[in-house]
Amino acid sequence: MDHDLTIMIYGAIMGVVGSVLSSIVTALFQLWLARREDERRRSEDRSRQIHLPTDEDVININASRDHEETPEGQRKAAEAGSLALSAFVGGLMVYRTHDSMLGFAFTFMLSFLLTKRLIRAPRG
Repeated sequence: MDHDLTIMIYGAIMGVVGSVLSSIVTALFQLWLARREDERRRSEDRSRQIHLPTDEDVININASRDHEETPEGQRKAAEAGSLALSAFVGGLMVYRTHDSMLGFAFTFMLSFLLTKRLIRAPRG
């Protein structure tokens, strides 16, 4: 009888401890969700605020734009570099294979791309 009573008391204590731990975990999860929601609201409020630049900010922005390279110039330089690198790597691969048909096809494609680039260059 004492053994059964001890097991019942032990079971009751474990049930209470389990319930308390479950409540603590649930409360921590609720607090975490509330904090996350609060951070989301704060970030939305910050994004809604309008910042008007001062005269000094506008002058600094315009001065930095004058010293920058234009995006069009950067794009053209990247295209030219990409074309040169592709031609070099492709030519190296064709040279290593010693295949005349592949060399002819590579030369044709390279001349086509260069002609297309030269025709478009005067247009801007």
